Amino acid sequence: MNDIFIDQLKRLEFRHTQDKKSAKKARLRVFYGWCKLGKIRKREGISIIYENEEGVADHHRMNRSFLSAQYNVCWRYQTEGEASDAKQLNRVFTEYCVFMDDKHIAGSLEAALRANSEADRYNVSPTERKRIADELRKWYMSEHRNYKEPIRQLELFEDFG
Repeated sequence: MNDIFIDQLKRLEFRHTQDKKSAKKARLRVFYGWCKLGKIRKREGISIIYENEEGVADHHRMNRSFLSAQYNVCWRYQTEGEASDAKQLNRVFTEYCVFMDDKHIAGSLEAALRANSEADRYNVSPTERKRIADELRKWYMSEHRNYKEPIRQLELFEDFG
């Protein structure tokens, strides 16, 4: 059985257990993907969505809601530090984006992946960050077949410094 199916079974068990204190808590997840563009969202970028609630009543509706906002590429479980931050929030999801047209990204896929990896450096292992970056890169390159990394003027002089 795959991990998502096992995770959904654990969430159902947690929701329908009479004694919630003795039930093992379901782990919160982090979803990585690319923003879906449309009428509302006009900027392309990496979308990171954090779950904030464990026992949401309609799990399938919850999955549909964030799938309408992003092309889901991969996911992982939240660390204890990330999950403790979710207790103070009153939303089901929290989304962070790394937009491709930001000034420090300037359309560079590698710069966007590096910014995402730097944001996760305290909570995620380097091997996990590399896996996430590879999955995001693979999806982006499959959708943008003619993509070439932009040449940034400052990078031209880094080798001569």
